[in-house]
Amino acid sequence: MLNNILDITNLKLKVLILSALPITELRLSIPYFIIYEQIDTLTAVLYSIIGNILIGLIVFNIIGPIMYNIRNSYLLSKPINYLINRTKTRSSLINNFKAFGLMIFIGIPLPFTGVWTGSLAAYLFGVTRRRAMLAIVLGVFMSATIVTILTIAANEFWFNIINDQINKKLGIVK
Repeated sequence: MLNNILDITNLKLKVLILSALPITELRLSIPYFIIYEQIDTLTAVLYSIIGNILIGLIVFNIIGPIMYNIRNSYLLSKPINYLINRTKTRSSLINNFKAFGLMIFIGIPLPFTGVWTGSLAAYLFGVTRRRAMLAIVLGVFMSATIVTILTIAANEFWFNIINDQINKKLGIVK
């Protein structure tokens, strides 16, 4: 599936889709498009933010209610209840602090946090729609800022190390 997405020729659409995927979200799309695809930072960040916010709103308003309502169906009860229980146990921050916790949960780019889990948890914990939307947007902006800064810093760091190694091999002394 990821290969099919990476074969899309429209770069902006590719950024939107990659930033909306579960697990990777904009934590992958920003570094991937800045470092590997070498598109300008603003385009990578802007379209990653848009894709991440859109999927957050879809999860909160559509996927969350659907999952919650079909959690007792015979065929889907085990996987859906597993996801619901996993989301609840991993998101106590949201349960304790509601919208502020949701913003922090989405905004800190760590494994098993992000807009998918956060939006589903916000629905399950009864965060109001208005507060959830605001927290999702602010959390995505926070996460995008952190990931972009880390990407640029890491890219510069590695570029300097590689450049120094090449210069040493060529005998170029600065």
